[in-house]
Amino acid sequence: MLLAFLTTTCEPCQQFWEMLADPGARASLGVRVAVVTPSPSMEDERLAGRLTPPGVQLHMGSETWFAYGVLQAGTFVLVRDAPGGEPPFEHQGEVIGSATPAGPTELLELLGKWLGRSS
Repeated sequence: MLLAFLTTTCEPCQQFWEMLADPGARASLGVRVAVVTPSPSMEDERLAGRLTPPGVQLHMGSETWFAYGVLQAGTFVLVRDAPGGEPPFEHQGEVIGSATPAGPTELLELLGKWLGRSS
């Protein structure tokens, strides 16, 4: 599962929110996606809910940012999660790759590398 650590106010995050809203662009990722925002006390819960498209899970929890060592919004963490197990935002999973890409194109390239896909 790809954890997208985004906020509703981070300007560089907007391109990723837009990518996730596009079903074709989201499908090109080739993995399930969950958006992880800071806790509701720090983030606009209604706006985060509106920005998160159908088919993408939303988890609002600063503790998940700390668990994965995420320091910056716009960071993506690819996690191997056990089928039928707790989601990797509830229980830390095995990290396959982690980065703060400049944009969606770079994210796709990173995912290809992390998953061993040839370009």
